[in-house]
Amino acid sequence: MQRNKELCTDCGFCTTAVGCPSPGHCVGCNSCYLACPREAILPVRFEPSEDVIITVDGLPFEVPGNVTVKKALETLGMVFHRFPKSTNLFAPCETGGCYACAVLVDGELRPSCHTAVKPGQSIQTQVSDEVSPLRIVGWCQPHSVGGVGTPWSEKASGKDSEAYVEAACFAAGCNLRCRTCQNFTVTYNSSASAVTPEHAASELLKLALRVGVRRLAISGGEATLNRPWLLSFFTWLKTHSPSDLRLHLDTNATVLTPDYIDALVEAGVTDIGPDLKSARLQTFETISGIKDSTLARNYWTTAWNAVRYLADNYYPEQLFVGVGLPFNPAFYPSLEAKWAELHEWGTRVTDIDNRIQVTVLDYRPEFRRRDIERPSTGEMLEVKAFLEDTGLRTVIAQTPFGHLAPSQPAPDRGNYP
Repeated sequence: MQRNKELCTDCGFCTTAVGCPSPGHCVGCNSCYLACPREAILPVRFEPSEDVIITVDGLPFEVPGNVTVKKALETLGMVFHRFPKSTNLFAPCETGGCYACAVLVDGELRPSCHTAVKPGQSIQTQVSDEVSPLRIVGWCQPHSVGGVGTPWSEKASGKDSEAYVEAACFAAGCNLRCRTCQNFTVTYNSSASAVTPEHAASELLKLALRVGVRRLAISGGEATLNRPWLLSFFTWLKTHSPSDLRLHLDTNATVLTPDYIDALVEAGVTDIGPDLKSARLQTFETISGIKDSTLARNYWTTAWNAVRYLADNYYPEQLFVGVGLPFNPAFYPSLEAKWAELHEWGTRVTDIDNRIQVTVLDYRPEFRRRDIERPSTGEMLEVKAFLEDTGLRTVIAQTPFGHLAPSQPAPDRGNYP
């Protein structure tokens, strides 16, 4: 890898969290470039080298050497997309964590975006359902507050009693490139070993039973990217857990189509927390770091449509739905634009269903945005009250000192435009 020495702080993240697929010679996967918190690593451009012969779906082909399997397949005309389509391969994270782009390489399931092509390889692009899906999953840990999809009643009891309310695990890989990523050590992890959904689910259940909680959760990264893996994960939990356990998914909802929601409910999901990052596409692009405007629009529209579909078909009888709003003043070009968009966001959610719980998340300086300040508790209280004025009935605000309750008194309205 090539580094900008002026930006590099020798944090070691590029060698500890990122697992290079080809130590000794770069194959241009760009995982280290995408993961570097200081943007010190320079991107590698695809440069064809001496061809090698590999077998793809039983046929021999010449492809460039020193590239990833994904790039080799692309040179053969295969099309990968970062938004799921039935006719093409799905490669959303491009950092080796989610395994959505996995193919069989010499009989082993490997992420095509993060595996080096080698002479004589046998690659099978159509993976049988008999092959268990894999993905990298970060630590399992108990939570005293929970996530966006955790009901306030559970958050409050956990906070008051200093008890845990759920056990959660975190899936590596994300389709977004948020410069304020609050969990980048999991999001960009490609050095850990991938696991089956049954293994991850059983470890999570063991933890839940050990600490005495009745809620099991998965977040990320972005948990929904590998659909077969996630459905198997929840199906196993539904089958092997006590019937009163709640199964909780937190998600950016950018690939959460109606049929996917239906499948998740069938698999046992009882609580879901979609992140609606913005009311406006331009702000979504700013937060998500997605520079392709068509892709950004697909993600943004899918997330809003998902919440509408959830409200119209499952909430509140079958599913608890809690919506998250990442907040930091730096997301908006001006003070006036901030209040205008917050009003639009709150109005849109109110129009869907004003009973839906909203959690405003105070985004701190993290990952590639170290220049911002974490919103103060007073500012979060002000935003919370402003959203309540749009008609939302249950608004919670995250702060360094805990969550502000829905019943928290409002500040002086004179500060509003």
